[in-house]
Amino acid sequence: MMLPLLQLGKSSLTSQAFMKGLIQGAIYAGIVIALLFLCLLPLIVKHIRKKQAKKTAAIKAKKSSKVRASQELKTSLKPEEPGKPIVATFSESRILEKQDKRAS
Repeated sequence: MMLPLLQLGKSSLTSQAFMKGLIQGAIYAGIVIALLFLCLLPLIVKHIRKKQAKKTAAIKAKKSSKVRASQELKTSLKPEEPGKPIVATFSESRILEKQDKRAS
């Protein structure tokens, strides 16, 4: 009659130890995942910012090429009159200034 009592006590101790280990493992796993996420967060943010920068650069390049094309169309439609100075756009004047600085 003593034998079933011992088995009952051992099984409850075993299940308690198992549950304790399971909970402890879950807590440690949560801590490890949180630490990994916190360490990788700056890399994730950097990757996202790079993607956004590439997209905005592509959009700006597309817009500037459209603006340049429309400006070229406007200037090519106007006939040049001899004696009148040619008006350069802001970007063209900057390029000319840079070339003048390099030459001197």
